[in-house]
Amino acid sequence: MSEELNMPQMGYDMKEGVVIKWLKEEGSEVKIGEPVAEIETDKAVVEFESYAEGILEKILVEEGSKVNVGEPIAIVGDGTNIMEEEEVQEEVQEEVQEEVQEEVQEEVQEEVQEEVQEEVQEEVQEEVSIDQKIKASPLAKTLANDNNIDLNNVIGTGPGGRIVKSDILQLIDNVETTEKVKINFKSETNDVESQIQDIDSTVKEENKMRAQIARVTQRSKQEVPHYYLSTDINMDKALEIRSQINSKLAYQNIKISINDMIMKSVIDTLKKFPIFNSRYENGTVNMNEEINVSIAIAMEDGLIMPSIINCNDLDIKQLSISSKDLVDRTKNGKLTSAEYTKGTFSISNLGMFDVNSFLAIILPPQTAMLAVGSVKKIPIVSPEENIMISNIMNASLSADHRVTDGAGGAKFLAEIKNNLENPVNLII
Repeated sequence: MSEELNMPQMGYDMKEGVVIKWLKEEGSEVKIGEPVAEIETDKAVVEFESYAEGILEKILVEEGSKVNVGEPIAIVGDGTNIMEEEEVQEEVQEEVQEEVQEEVQEEVQEEVQEEVQEEVQEEVQEEVSIDQKIKASPLAKTLANDNNIDLNNVIGTGPGGRIVKSDILQLIDNVETTEKVKINFKSETNDVESQIQDIDSTVKEENKMRAQIARVTQRSKQEVPHYYLSTDINMDKALEIRSQINSKLAYQNIKISINDMIMKSVIDTLKKFPIFNSRYENGTVNMNEEINVSIAIAMEDGLIMPSIINCNDLDIKQLSISSKDLVDRTKNGKLTSAEYTKGTFSISNLGMFDVNSFLAIILPPQTAMLAVGSVKKIPIVSPEENIMISNIMNASLSADHRVTDGAGGAKFLAEIKNNLENPVNLII
């Protein structure tokens, strides 16, 4: 039994995708979850994993083809269709060969008949005109007259220098060839115009990511009732323990970042407040079993938010390795469909751009997103009412008011703050 592989919807607002490259050939074995093609969305190139097992019987679209979401791009089955198709092709080839042989025989018979008719007409017909001086068959004269060909300029190849039909046909073919060359010459000008159009379309293609971001963010702001909460987090202890961890991991060439510590804090907090790891779909709140943290990655044309899949139990070292690998594969167009579409909570960090604070737009159908700014040395008042310089980072929570309320969001954000201000919680 065969099953169609359809163009998947890889993203909140994806309508179509482009098959960039087939990773499997027709007739090859395919397993469930195995990448079979590279699909380009408006924001990234993603590996499309098969949801059927068997033999790739038929590739329905060529590389570079644009396909609407839900339309079939390939067929996976037990291989019987390939055998049937080969049998049909053999039958078709046999029929074609028989037809070709019949056509060749008919052409030979027609040529023989034409030559006989020409000889008979030449012997019978007597013309009293200037043309009598030119030795040409009646059929050749008729063709020459119909095509405005002067027989005085034609060299005959028939018996005694007689002009026959083939001589005229050869001249007609040469005229057509000349005309074709002229048409091709004119098309070179058209090629220049098409190149200009290609440049214009390339510029438009480069803006696809921005257009996709515009659609998603506009729809999110229109449909999702956002609420926002912000807090300042003292990162003194986090920076200190990060320095100690990195010194011990230096021999492994692993370096923990501030973002890794934020991710670990968020994951531990999501376990305690799972409602923020839910999704809102069709008027219903659905809980996600896995924690898939999406991280914002700035590309040349815009922002992309792939996720670390099933990071529930990853320690901070594993998170660091996974996040760096995810960034590398994102920039090289090697994301899986799950990494591109199955995020359950997002983190956007603009600290490296010297941004103090900002409010993020939720990525539907997720429930919330955390926005963090840079770590700044700021004078603060200690509990003992002493002024001291500390490393302060602002964090803002954007949440869906259909799923949670301000009180729940405040507790969630306070837990993240507590984890980062007491970072021993993140490594024990």
